[in-house]
Amino acid sequence: MNRPLRMAFVGLGSCLHTMFAPVLRFVEALEVVAVVDRQDDRLAQARDLYGFSNGYHTLEACLDKERLDAALIATPVYEHVAHAVACAERGVHVLLEKPMARTPRECDTIIAAHQKAGTILMIAFMKRFNRSMRTVTQLIEEGAIGSVMGIRHNWDWGPDESGWIDPGWRGSVKTWGGQWQDHGSHSVNLTQWWAGPIRSVIATFDITGPYPEVENDYIVICTHASGARSAHQATRYFHREGEEHYLIFGETGTIETRHASDVWRYTTPHEITLHRYGRLRENHQPQHSRNWLLEGERFGQYKIELDHFVDCVRSGKRPITDGEMGRAAVEVISAAYLSAHEKREVTLPLMQELDYEDFFGNVAPRRTPVQYLKPGQP
Repeated sequence: MNRPLRMAFVGLGSCLHTMFAPVLRFVEALEVVAVVDRQDDRLAQARDLYGFSNGYHTLEACLDKERLDAALIATPVYEHVAHAVACAERGVHVLLEKPMARTPRECDTIIAAHQKAGTILMIAFMKRFNRSMRTVTQLIEEGAIGSVMGIRHNWDWGPDESGWIDPGWRGSVKTWGGQWQDHGSHSVNLTQWWAGPIRSVIATFDITGPYPEVENDYIVICTHASGARSAHQATRYFHREGEEHYLIFGETGTIETRHASDVWRYTTPHEITLHRYGRLRENHQPQHSRNWLLEGERFGQYKIELDHFVDCVRSGKRPITDGEMGRAAVEVISAAYLSAHEKREVTLPLMQELDYEDFFGNVAPRRTPVQYLKPGQP
């Protein structure tokens, strides 16, 4: 196949505008021929900003009308099964946003549909294509810190602490998960990369704001098959600029990585420091040209992710971030919810399912009486 892949972008939220749209110009082997969203204003915005003139309110209408090779699905997680399966049944390859689905059972349905169709299923774990995260992985694989003994991770969103912010679908109980399901998809996937498979999980969750129906505060401890433990923590009540921070503890050193301050996080490499002996520091942050367009073209994680997807479709090779990897993350996420519900450590593989709506309905929210003001209000 020498011509560009004909792709539909399904779901026109932040994934389009802040992640993929800025780098689509650099992926010559891909052509967005259609977009799908229920909202007319989003279809109009995609047309006016990017020239995507073929807009549809449903994926079914798009599949009926367009001759597609592939679809990038960035809809709410509770729609992933229906959309991914519909594409497989039409022979359409899929790049599916994380989390892959809400439960391992839903993941199995998606995987089976694409195996039957012989189509490519790739999960959008873009951090696997991030050069900073790859630098960390290279340091570990080269033995820079010896065996990984533990990992500490926090990913906090200070700007979202205000009670007036509309949570949208992410705060709805229909997702069967909140911030852990969202950010935990990445941190679980990365810690599995750095410390190996996870064998057990223990967790606690909280609802600490005035609006969400699902957790926005969590502490999760995972024990890996290697014996290493990874601790994952996040809160919406950070009261600082957002931060994503990892500490990887090894036998002979510690790797620290975090977003550099005052940067556009999708192109500027993370700060990466190798610590030794409590006093020595080595800087391993990749060099940056300070030109955002150049960085996006050469190193943009979403651009490299799309390139890999195109290559897999054309060559038939298995994606680095395949459906099994997506399922593995979802299984850990689901095990954490079960752990919090039953107040015990849960061992993998996961052998039972949780009634998520009942679980979140019984999480006693710690709601704050503070009345936040919108920006600009006196």
